[in-house]
This record gives sequence, C-alpha cells and structure tokens, in this order.
Amino acid sequence: MTKNKRLVSRIPLLCAALLIGGMVGAAELFQNKEIIFPEIAAIAAGSLLTPKPAWRTDALHTFAAIAVCAVLGLCIVLWMPGAVWLQMSAAYLLASALFLLSRTSFAPMLSAAVLPVLLQTESAVYPAAACILTAAILLLRAILVRCGILADAPFEKLPKPDAAGVLQAVLRWLLVTAVIFAALKLDLRYAAAPPLLVAFTEFWKPEAVSRKRPAAVIALLFFCAGCACVLRYLLCVRLSLMPCIAAFLTVPAVYGIMKRIGLMLPPAAAVAILAFLIPEQALFVFPFQILCGITVLTCLSYLYREISLRRKVLPGNALRHPVR
Repeated sequence: MTKNKRLVSRIPLLCAALLIGGMVGAAELFQNKEIIFPEIAAIAAGSLLTPKPAWRTDALHTFAAIAVCAVLGLCIVLWMPGAVWLQMSAAYLLASALFLLSRTSFAPMLSAAVLPVLLQTESAVYPAAACILTAAILLLRAILVRCGILADAPFEKLPKPDAAGVLQAVLRWLLVTAVIFAALKLDLRYAAAPPLLVAFTEFWKPEAVSRKRPAAVIALLFFCAGCACVLRYLLCVRLSLMPCIAAFLTVPAVYGIMKRIGLMLPPAAAVAILAFLIPEQALFVFPFQILCGITVLTCLSYLYREISLRRKVLPGNALRHPVR
C-alpha cells in the first residue's frame, strides 16, 4: 500500500475520532453529560471502521431505530413506575420487539432504549443528541462512499421472524432480565451496561464471528474499558486536560486493540466511550464490572449454543448440526 493510500485509509478513523471527541467536548461545554451517546462509537465502528457495514441495515432504518428507541427509553423513565431493573427489562423487551419487526440486524438500537433507563435520564437532550449524532455518522459514511473511500453495500431485509426466532428473543429477554436484576442488586450496575446487552444479542446470530471466540470477546471488552479509563484518569484527572482530548485518543486506541486481537466488535467501542459518562470515582471499578458482566453473558450464550447443539437443533437456524 502506498503512502497516499495509507493516509486515505485513515480518514474514516479520523472522522470517527473527531466526531466522538466533539461530542464529549460539547457535553463539557454545555455541562450536560446527556449529550454523550456511547453507542455512537459502536455505530461509527460498524459503519466507518470495517471493510463493509457490520449490520444488515440502511441509513433510513438506522436513523429511525435510534430515534424511536431513544424516545422509548426516555418515556419509560418518565412514565413507567417500578424499580430501575424492571424498567431496564421493559426497555430491552420492547426494543427487542422493534428489533425483530425491523428485519435488520442493527442491534445497537437496544442500547439506545436501555441506556437512558440505566442513567435515569429525564431530559429530551438525550434523544435529540442520539438523533443528531447518528445522522452525522450516516452523513459521513455517505460522503466517504461517494468519495470512494468506503464501499457501498446493498440492504436486503432479513426474513420475517418465525416462531423459533420469537422464542429465542423471549429467552434472551429472560436471561438479560436476570443479569440486570443481579447486577443492580449487587451494586454492579455497569455489569449490565447496555453495550454488553448489545454484544450478548449479537452473539446469538449463527454467522457471528464473535461467538466462535468467547475468550477474545471478553478480553477485548475488558481492555477497551480499561484503556478508556486509563486515558481519562491520566489526561483528565491527573493532567487536568479537557475530556474531549481523552475521548479523541480513545477512538484510535480502541481501534488498535481490536486490530491487535483480530476482532472488530462495535460494542467494545461503545463500552470505551461509556467510561466518559461514569463518575470519576468509578473509573477503577468500571473495567472489572464490564469484565464480570461480559463473562456472565458470554457464558450464558455459549451455554445456550451448546445445549442447542446437543439437541441437534439451533432455534432460528434451519441447519442441523452434528454433536461434537
């Protein structure tokens, strides 16, 4: 690869870093952390930093999914009574239903609904920021495709969900509810961080590369969370630099970790940016809570797969697999 081609190939990474750094900078400028939408890092990773889009979706479905789910999460906080874990469970359930009906594989929409519930957001700033940032990513992708830097990809809707797919979604909801309940009761709230629930949902896709490398998934999410916390601590706490600088540097750092491990997993980027939303005193425990949560969720999805293989039937997949 020539020098010019290498420089051109870095443009999507620079665009993602500038957008995410700008998002954190805007939150600092306006003293409103609800502007920070961590899942935008996952959308950027899956739309700009991979050779082809990470999900079967298009710009219209992506924007609509984020907008509807962000408003849904806010409405649950404002009008649904009950404990936080129950609200999070309801948000995941309703977003999962929309996910199935959308006939896309765009799982980050789940996080858009659950995050405001976890944070108990009560302001319209959150859905507005989510929509604006998502539109910015989609616009950037369209420009880069037009310039020939990224390749376009046609969108074909997934088949309509069958009974097995619906049952699988219900089982995922029950397992996620159990994890959310345990995490909040044990005061390990970040073990149920929304990007982890997105990763858990994506594990269930038969074609997902991540499901074949559970140890790599766990390591990736832990290192990305740890990297973001270290950068925020060193640059913002110790050196008193602006958080936008740390966020800007976090994007290439996370991309480097993904390349090193050999696994492009968009939720890992969202986990890293979530580190800029948590209280300063939680920086030292955040990576370990992420480690705890992703380990449990990965084990649950792996256990489900093994049970399905032993029964020689994998719900949602028409192929039968021999027991190994």
